Amino acid sequence: VVVALNVGGLRDRVLTGVGARRAVPLPRIESIAVLPLENLSGDPGQEYFADGMTEELITDLAKIGALKVIARSSVMRYKGTKKPASEIAKELNVDGIIEGSVLREGGQVRITAKLIEASTDKNVWAESYRRDLRSVLALQGEIAGVIAEKVRATVTPSERARLASARTVNPEAYEAYLKGWQHLYRFTPQDLDTALQYFELALKNDSNYAPAYVGLAQVWGGRAQMGYTSPREARAKRKVLLLKAIELDRTLAAAHYALANSNCYYEWDWARAEAGFKRAIELDPNYPDARASYSHCLMF
Repeated sequence: VVVALNVGGLRDRVLTGVGARRAVPLPRIESIAVLPLENLSGDPGQEYFADGMTEELITDLAKIGALKVIARSSVMRYKGTKKPASEIAKELNVDGIIEGSVLREGGQVRITAKLIEASTDKNVWAESYRRDLRSVLALQGEIAGVIAEKVRATVTPSERARLASARTVNPEAYEAYLKGWQHLYRFTPQDLDTALQYFELALKNDSNYAPAYVGLAQVWGGRAQMGYTSPREARAKRKVLLLKAIELDRTLAAAHYALANSNCYYEWDWARAEAGFKRAIELDPNYPDARASYSHCLMF
């Protein structure tokens, strides 16, 4: 059955997992992997945007404690793959796969997503959304909420509130932020410098955009880790940036995680570090980096 929905004032055609004669119960899926969203623009220069949308969706789904969500680092190797979803699901040991695409057209973005049941390799749900770019973060939270509903995952009131709390974003700030992370992941001296410039550009366009402060802090941490700057300089800059990020958004798991790392590795403040790691994991139960660093802190 094809159902027409009015989403954000625009009509999209939505394929649901409903049979023509009777409702077919959707499977219970407890673990899921979001494969890299396909860039439909035809412009390789827009790959950073598709990758950023993939990460945002993973991040929002990861906020749901009842779901096991595979991390970005494990799914990006499937970018452009022709492997069947069932084979990928077996390799990642998950019950379900999310596939989709993203198309940016001027000031709007269209995201399609479909859920594939690993055991049967069947599409059990699909939707298409089109929104103004300023509302893209709220859209990601909405999609994550719908997916959780379709796989019958329990979403707590606090998790639901966090999914619905995304504010509008300045398009120029968001674009610079995504480009910053594209370079930060490469982790070369030149890319760290370029990432710094993009995060600073993001804040120039929106000085209250908390994730960009986290990005800047991670650049300074990367510079210290690779020996490009002194730990003393990195420590001072990171602390100011991360406290600002948390002041702007106390629900930002990445900020609590990064500050906990600073408290652990730079300050040796074990109690404050442990509290920070626990808060990051509470906000994002599927955050592998936070769990790994917390384990190091406990060993110290």
